[in-house]
Amino acid sequence: MYDERNGAFAKLRSQRVLIYWPHGFGDFVHFGYVVPLLDPSNEYFITRYGDDFVHLFDGARGIAPIYSRVRRLGDGAEQGARHFGIDWKRIRNREGEAILSDALAQHARDAGITALLYTDYPEYEGRRAFPFHTKARALIRQLVEPSRLSAVDWNLPLQSALTFRAPDESRLRIEARLRAFVEPGEHLYLVAPGGHTNAAKAWPSANVQAFEQGLRAYDARGRTLIVDEPSLRERFGDLDVPFAHVMVTLLHAGHAFVGAAAGPLHAALAVNVGPVVGIWLRHHPDWYDEPNAGSIHLTGPHVYAKHLERRPATTTKPPALRARTVVFPKRIPDASDAFEALALLR
Repeated sequence: MYDERNGAFAKLRSQRVLIYWPHGFGDFVHFGYVVPLLDPSNEYFITRYGDDFVHLFDGARGIAPIYSRVRRLGDGAEQGARHFGIDWKRIRNREGEAILSDALAQHARDAGITALLYTDYPEYEGRRAFPFHTKARALIRQLVEPSRLSAVDWNLPLQSALTFRAPDESRLRIEARLRAFVEPGEHLYLVAPGGHTNAAKAWPSANVQAFEQGLRAYDARGRTLIVDEPSLRERFGDLDVPFAHVMVTLLHAGHAFVGAAAGPLHAALAVNVGPVVGIWLRHHPDWYDEPNAGSIHLTGPHVYAKHLERRPATTTKPPALRARTVVFPKRIPDASDAFEALALLR
């Protein structure tokens, strides 16, 4: 049983490793950048209680999902043991006991699992310098041996193990539902107000509504679709397809994306289709994602009041890896600012 501390996991060889990843959707996106640099002598599997997110790894390169048969997100308490009965703070990179549900235990036996990695995915909030300036890059430094790290050209964007493609069965059902409310020739604008975590990161509802109301004036063929989890469950829940499949299918179908700093935005930046406008109200875009040439990030007053742009993750990275950022030091960027950013990306 391993965590990310002390470099013990980086020395692991020729094992079949189950990665327990009880984190958010954006963190699942980011772990896709970690996988290609893990030691290739091991075989890797990923899971959590919440197959809606685990399905993001369907078809991934170098790692396979293991399903809990629990679609909604949880910590496993309802299945018998919170976080497999593991106290993360007490992991000592040695043998330990994990309590899995019957379904997960059977899948783990079938996969021949011999080791378990459980990392709390540390959040450094821009305090790490290039080349380990993003959250994912910092984790890579802890999970990968120095000899492998030295062979990487860190000036280039990292490649993801994720394909960001839903299986055909799910994709076709989702696309059929889309055709029921998006007319041929209409442009679909995906809007993500926020995510699971810090509510202060969310784009205010008044701004979201103003964007919806103003879209037709900006694009006569435009229509919006809110892509937070409650809205997508309402639109697509009866199709019985995972949230991850819905999200990646919509990202490929969308004409443009506007969203707060949460999982859907991180996915949009990684999928790299269409113009993307990020709304950053509590963090800085240089801390998380690999560069995306088709994106502009709008940063609000908190970022500058707290001097977040002065942290090493921003000040030490080469220009080619920096996010294209528009500064709003006095107010929260609004709908008109989002439309202006979209026009610049056109």
